[in-house]
Amino acid sequence: MKQFLVFFQPALFLFIVGACQNSSDSNGVYTSYDDDYEEFLDAPLTEKAASAPFAEKELEDVPGRNRMLVKRGSLEVESKQLETDNQQIRKILPGFDAFIDSENFINSDYSSSYRLNIKVPVAKFDALMDTLSRVGEKTINKSSNAEDVSRQYRDLNATIESKKALETRYRELLGKATQIQDMLEIERSLNNLRNEIEGYEGRFRTLQNDISFSTINLYFYQVNDQNRTEKPSFLNRLAKSFQGGWDMFLWLLLALVRLWPLAVLAAGTYLLIILLKNRKE
Repeated sequence: MKQFLVFFQPALFLFIVGACQNSSDSNGVYTSYDDDYEEFLDAPLTEKAASAPFAEKELEDVPGRNRMLVKRGSLEVESKQLETDNQQIRKILPGFDAFIDSENFINSDYSSSYRLNIKVPVAKFDALMDTLSRVGEKTINKSSNAEDVSRQYRDLNATIESKKALETRYRELLGKATQIQDMLEIERSLNNLRNEIEGYEGRFRTLQNDISFSTINLYFYQVNDQNRTEKPSFLNRLAKSFQGGWDMFLWLLLALVRLWPLAVLAAGTYLLIILLKNRKE
């Protein structure tokens, strides 16, 4: 019996101590705030704040929330009267609530052209494409495509909500902090998180604008008349040859006039040689 008690006495002691510790923890005696903050900072981002539920209510306000499309179109048109067609296009756009986002004018020896980047509400995209294709002499190229960005929209929205929830928890944690080091660490994390949120929100606004307004790239040009002329006739070529010969004659004459110092030097040298020869005789 004594040997039995001696064998189990250490184990019984450890069991009693462990029970007391568990009892004290359950009565509210736990680690300090500093330890809790360090565990919060060391935890992965997904463990710091659970992802916020997806904002279905916001998506209900977006047209076609189940399938969000970004539409883009391209038109290439040949024109006979470039400036007239340019003015006509600018008069057409207000009727479709469209506007020119950017434009570029190019004038070369071969052709003159405009390249317009037009924004139009998605509901009027097809109608404007058909109307613009009837401007000018003829349509060379016409194309359009639609990109489904529904998942990208939802992912960006969910990411922003999750980041904002994490930002809220950081601010709550900052209000409870008592150590200066902890405050500085939380503020640094808040600044980094705020920069991330602003970046995501900028991408989200751009995506919303692309969904609401479609893009049409319109290129229309006019071939210059001097490049449409036929091969010149024999008489024209003969007249140009005479003109070229006369231009060459004038060029040689001017070149000789420019060499007058050399002529004076040559004449002076010749006279000096004659004088010396006469003296010797």
